[in-house]
Amino acid sequence: MIEVLLAIGILGAIVWWLRQRRSAGRRLAPTRRGRIYSKRAATPDSLLRRLDRLTKDRRVSERLIERVEFNHPGRSKQWCVEKAIYDIQRDRRS
Repeated sequence: MIEVLLAIGILGAIVWWLRQRRSAGRRLAPTRRGRIYSKRAATPDSLLRRLDRLTKDRRVSERLIERVEFNHPGRSKQWCVEKAIYDIQRDRRS
């Protein structure tokens, strides 16, 4: 009986940890000056259009941005779009 309770506890902890990790990109984070900003803040349309021109597909652009946000959870959306653009241009040079 103790083994079953221990297994349920461990499973619950794993589920909690995965949910925390997944929702990290949607939290509010403090800036250097102490103000709060949303990580889902608006990104200049010109950057999104530039990324769309490189990928030729909005869904591909969104997946690239989500992947960069996942790999760099503390960064702003604008930074993530710029990083996605940089990565595509870097990969096409080689």
